[in-house]
Formats: sequence, structure tokens, C-alpha cells
Amino acid sequence: MFPSSVAKVREEKYGCRMLSARNVADTEARAITARVQELGPWFHNYEIASGIWTNSSGRFPGIEYPLGRWRLIEPLLPDVKGTSCLDVGCSSGFFSLKLKELGAAYVLGIDFEQQPQAIEQAQFAARTLGLDVDFRIMSAYDLATLARKFDVILFMGLFYHLRHPLVALEAAHAVCAGSMIFQTITMPHKKKLSELDPATIANVHRDSSTMSDDRFPALRFVEGTLDGDVTCWFIPNLQAVAAMLRSCGFQPGQVTFTTEKEIIVSCTLVK
Repeated sequence: MFPSSVAKVREEKYGCRMLSARNVADTEARAITARVQELGPWFHNYEIASGIWTNSSGRFPGIEYPLGRWRLIEPLLPDVKGTSCLDVGCSSGFFSLKLKELGAAYVLGIDFEQQPQAIEQAQFAARTLGLDVDFRIMSAYDLATLARKFDVILFMGLFYHLRHPLVALEAAHAVCAGSMIFQTITMPHKKKLSELDPATIANVHRDSSTMSDDRFPALRFVEGTLDGDVTCWFIPNLQAVAAMLRSCGFQPGQVTFTTEKEIIVSCTLVK
């Protein structure tokens, strides 16, 4: 919870600062703070007005999220000035808002079901920050209905929540005109992608040793919960991440191993 007085916190540990965060008088600060609390809990902690944060209590995933993630994502981004960007699974809107601050001409953030108030949070943040970002409740499976292309797509924190992950990746491909940054949790790995020779897996036999090789693309299906989370369905190994991206028309490029159980991949569109 925010302190009852409108105490503004300025330590960097409180998360991501926004260039658009305004200085506000006490009356407006109290109104913003009250609305932030009303819309909570927030998944993203960022500065919505000068010294006022969306998740200052440090509720999961923590007071410094998504600061650490942004520091990994920003160097992977192309120059977004004047571009159109799509944030699939935008949650509380931080990454979408940052893309707009970097000069994107049009940014659309979508989310669906998992966080019912996420889009309302993001819309409130956009208004408070004065950033023209389009936020909508929308399924990742329905991207083709947008009838437009995007130069940059963010597809992060979403894959393992999808019952039909290939359908969503194909939908993202249909609206991609340039590049995509993809992030997912994975099975434990050694921060190195080692794949089988393409010729070896071009035509596999069900009873061959190739199918049981640790380097063969594989998904683990979660029937119950994953660490108490009922919304997780498929956990890929590293090879499955690369193979599924390729199969949906994306060429994996730079890879960032954030932990031994997570990966970020910068992809380009295969035309």
C-alpha cells in the first residue's frame, strides 16, 4: 500500500522512471495515488507521476520489476522513432509506454483474461503520463483482425501461458513487418543453445535415438500448476524456442540468457 500521506519516493530502487512523469501538486498526487491503489495490484512498478509509483509495496514480481527486464530489452530494440509497435501481453503497460517515449509513432498494447484490470491500469497510466498509446483487451490469437502491420513486436511473458502457442506466433507473424523480441521461461539450461544438425532432424523416426536426444526440440506440458500458477501450459527447452520461432516465420538472432530458466530472443521476419 502507498503511505497515507502523499510521500513521494525518489530512490532508484523503486523501479523504472518515466521521462513523461510530471510534477503534480498534492491534491492531484492524492487523487493519482488513490486511483493507483484502486486499480491494484499492478504487475509493473514504474513512475506514473513524479515520485509516485505503481507498485511501491514490492508485491510480486517485486519492486524492481520491470527495471531489470527493460535494461535487457532496450539494447535489443531497433530505432523505434516513427515506427509502429505492438506489445502482445502488455500487462500494466510499461513497455508500451516506454516505446512511445522512445518516439514510436503508434503503439498498441494488448492483454486478455490473465490480468483483468491490466488494460484499465495501462490506460490510466497513459492518461496520467500524457502518452498517446492505444491499449485494448484482445486475445493474441486475434491479431490478424487488426488488419495492419507493425515494425516492432514485443512478445514477452506470454508463450507459456498459451494453450495454443503456435497459433499465437503465427498470428504475430501475420502482422509483423520487421522484427520481434520474444521472451519465455524455459526448462533449465546452461545458457548455451546447442542444436542438432538440421539434416539429422529433417526426417526423424519415432523410435530413433534422435527423438530422445537432449538437443531435440521439446515442450513440457503442465497439466496442473507451475509453482502455484494455474495459467501455465507449455515449458519449452531452448531448442524448441528456436525451432518454433523458425517454424512460424521468424529467424532467431541475438539471444540473451537472463537466467538458467529463461531466454530472450531478438528475431527478424522471414519473408
